[in-house]
Amino acid sequence: DGTRTLSSINGGLLLQGISIGEERIYKLIEQLDDALLLENGKFAGEKNKALQKYRNSKNRPMSFAGTTYPASTSDLDLFIEESKSKFKRSSQSDRYSGVLQGLLSPHIDFARGYATYAELWRESEEGLDGVEQVVILGTDHTGGLGSITPTMQNYQTPYSELETDLEGIKLIETAITGKDPYNEELHHLKEHSIELALTWLHHAMKGKSFKLLPILCGSFQKFIVDKQQPDNDETIRNVINSMSEYRKKARTLVIAAGDLAHVGPEFGDATPMDELSLANLASKDHISLASIERGDPDSFFETSAEEADVRKICGLTPMYLMGKILTDCRGYSVGYDQCPADQNRTSFVSIAGTLLFGE
Repeated sequence: DGTRTLSSINGGLLLQGISIGEERIYKLIEQLDDALLLENGKFAGEKNKALQKYRNSKNRPMSFAGTTYPASTSDLDLFIEESKSKFKRSSQSDRYSGVLQGLLSPHIDFARGYATYAELWRESEEGLDGVEQVVILGTDHTGGLGSITPTMQNYQTPYSELETDLEGIKLIETAITGKDPYNEELHHLKEHSIELALTWLHHAMKGKSFKLLPILCGSFQKFIVDKQQPDNDETIRNVINSMSEYRKKARTLVIAAGDLAHVGPEFGDATPMDELSLANLASKDHISLASIERGDPDSFFETSAEEADVRKICGLTPMYLMGKILTDCRGYSVGYDQCPADQNRTSFVSIAGTLLFGE
């Protein structure tokens, strides 16, 4: 924490029976400093340089084009259309009144998740007419506890640059009290959650213009541990209210870019997954999805809190926030899948797509 000297660190280690010596401790500190792993003036200066470079760039550039998905529009169109051709649109949406208001989209890589993406976007394509603005809530995999991070930069996709709605960004800025809303803005640069979902959305919009409100969402682990609903927190409550107000401005689609469970040894669990545990996982995942489908984000959160987040739902924050913004919406899920996360098929990531309808 910056309060200890070399001699006091060395002394503390000696008390634990560890003999390193001050010279080796100094070299370790130098290495950590060079790697920008110490929160000090050097780190702050380099972070500020990187932030200014990002803000001065033309847009938020694509980070995964050419690796996770095709970089050219023709190849991307071919990939998406071929993926969607494997599915037919169901008639499930006929059971719901109103128009399409929200989507849960995966953010897993396309190699593993393409079928779920394809079924979701095939199912939703007829509900996108008239959408003028899109709120996209993406998991921030490196975000701080409870962090909500907007960016004023326009997101680039293979199709074109998408205009960020600066009026909407100002609403989010105002809602985040007592902290810098842009403290983790650099996370937008390399975070994949928004970019991957946005690629499918932009294709589905077929050239129609719309404004974007891109927001990265950090972990709700603190609320899980405390077993407190996140909207008891003033900032979270303010953000929900501001986004609900934003929806009144024009026809809005809210997207939660989040995956479901992350289980098995690859994610720190002691026990490998087998057929029985995968069946049990599917049952629990569908309980969580059912809460979102019926417009009950409180129950969705309580399910994870009661099980101490044992499934490690990385999309928990964006899914909860979407549910809170779309309180009167109802819907259904498609494309549930369990994707292998290691070569031994003992670890898995579960994903699904959900469509929410309302007035």
